[in-house]
Amino acid sequence: MATIGLHFGHDAGAALTDADGYRVIEAERRLGLRHVCGGNGDFPHAAAEWLAELRERAVSPVTRIAVADWYTPRCRVVPPALVELVNEDARWAAPGVTGLAEAVTRVIKPVDWPLAHGLGDITLMAVRHHYAHAALAYHTSGARRALVLALDGTGNYAECGMVCLGDGDRLTPVMSLTNRGGPRFGLVYEALSRRVHGSQFDTGKLLGLTATGETDEALLPVLHAMLIPQSTRRAAPDLYEVLDEKKLTGTALRYADTWWEYDSVSGGYLDAGLADSSDDDVVHSFGSVFPDEIRSADGGTTLVGTSPEDRVCRDLAATLQHAVEDDLLRLVTGISRRFPGYTTLCYAGGCALNITANTRLAESGRFSRVHVPTCCDDSGIALGAALAVADPADRPALLGGSRWAPLAYAGPPLAGLEALEGDGTEPAARRAAPAEPALSVRRAVDDEEFVERVAELLAERRCVAWLEGGLETGPRALGHRSLLVSAHWSGARRYVSETIKQREWFRPVAPICPQEVADQFFTGPLGHAETMLFAVRVRPDRARQLAEARHIDGTARLQTVTPGVQPLLHRLCHAVGARTGLPVLINTSANAGGRPLLNRLDEALELLTGTELDAVALPEHHLIVE
Repeated sequence: MATIGLHFGHDAGAALTDADGYRVIEAERRLGLRHVCGGNGDFPHAAAEWLAELRERAVSPVTRIAVADWYTPRCRVVPPALVELVNEDARWAAPGVTGLAEAVTRVIKPVDWPLAHGLGDITLMAVRHHYAHAALAYHTSGARRALVLALDGTGNYAECGMVCLGDGDRLTPVMSLTNRGGPRFGLVYEALSRRVHGSQFDTGKLLGLTATGETDEALLPVLHAMLIPQSTRRAAPDLYEVLDEKKLTGTALRYADTWWEYDSVSGGYLDAGLADSSDDDVVHSFGSVFPDEIRSADGGTTLVGTSPEDRVCRDLAATLQHAVEDDLLRLVTGISRRFPGYTTLCYAGGCALNITANTRLAESGRFSRVHVPTCCDDSGIALGAALAVADPADRPALLGGSRWAPLAYAGPPLAGLEALEGDGTEPAARRAAPAEPALSVRRAVDDEEFVERVAELLAERRCVAWLEGGLETGPRALGHRSLLVSAHWSGARRYVSETIKQREWFRPVAPICPQEVADQFFTGPLGHAETMLFAVRVRPDRARQLAEARHIDGTARLQTVTPGVQPLLHRLCHAVGARTGLPVLINTSANAGGRPLLNRLDEALELLTGTELDAVALPEHHLIVE
């Protein structure tokens, strides 16, 4: 029987799992609003449509609906029983290990729930936020035994993470991590992102900015203590490094007009004052506001700016990244030692989008494989909730080396293709954009001609939107909704990133390269490079040749492609290489600045006519629109 999952918090959505595969609907891409939550006015009606769509897609009757327990009070379609559970049931929020296994899923009644109308006889279940993250990571990995870690800014109850053990079809929670004691990787990163870039959702921008700064050794101990207070470190020295008190004595943080001195008892700054505060106050205090000024142990003070052009902000970003990587590696190493015998790490949550930290984990030598699902952030919570409660038979079998692909491309197909139906002539294709009669439409006779034509455009320094198959899940464009340029020409990065996307100068671009030749151009965890969730390094002898595809620090967010998973994109790389000598393309997501990843043909044509984009390529139809 099939299972549907729902998530009502930011990056809301719905998802289906059954024996036939996954289907993921991300609300932002249907409603056109980034990071939309269930409180959006269009959400209730849309959610009912998504449920109907997923039920129709299922190959067997839907018997279970799973709802993640993170919600917004403004959402009119949250099950009342879920609100009651989260707000009133203390056992559900049991801290630590005691009772945790009984506090991650719960059957609740669908009474007075608008979305239950017409669902028939279903079992409604609540799923804890971080358990949904963990279930997504484990059950989409194909592993039969794994250590599972979920880390993000926060869920309910100030919880910021969970550790589970995956054995066969069982996923057992063994640790709950909280922002009250740390690690606050997600919250502190969000706070600095909000200050520098204006939004808690701009952590990706902050990660890109880290490469432009340098670690400030005087501020490093302070940031370590903000992430994990000394009291927590002393209580669990196998998980966290105990800091040198001499480097903390005399340090302080200023928020507005108040200085918070380092408190040796709590081992932090705000920690003592928040000891008796509500969960919401704890999360808000650490995640919403970054200090205005920092005093280091030598008595020097650092005034924190508010712009990515500010050198202090860039150095702070680099210093915070340094602290996060060191503390994360120590934490994961300690957890691995507590629970030995697990050679695979499955990792999810918003923190798993930190690709340079992911690389530290992959290269640590503790695991033979680190699996990060493409929708590891909250965009995957709906599917994670469904997988957490689904019968094992409703979790698709994941075999072979492309286990990641069924999830990566589990979104719906490109919409608005009705205009391409008919006899395939040029006027039929043009009906997708009747207001733009000047568009030129070419149809290739077969795959070979199509690839060669697109390769000619790219070799001629043109930018092409490549749209095929199911929409990617999560924030990365992986060759299904991508803007492509060849990496061989000077100015390619600026053209696609700044001219077309209108993005900041420091944002990295991502190269695509055939897997079998990747080691000729890159080094690092190439075995983890299929989904742009790990950083590799450009080989020094290729630095000049790949100047347009590498980040400021010499790294690259590489995607390797294979003929088995992306046959035409793989052929395209080689076809461009035959013309330019470099089989590497630059890839960024197909969307206008500030908008979600597009999934309609008319949106692609608007991008074509409204920006410097040169062409739209539709591989499945052998069509090129210019």
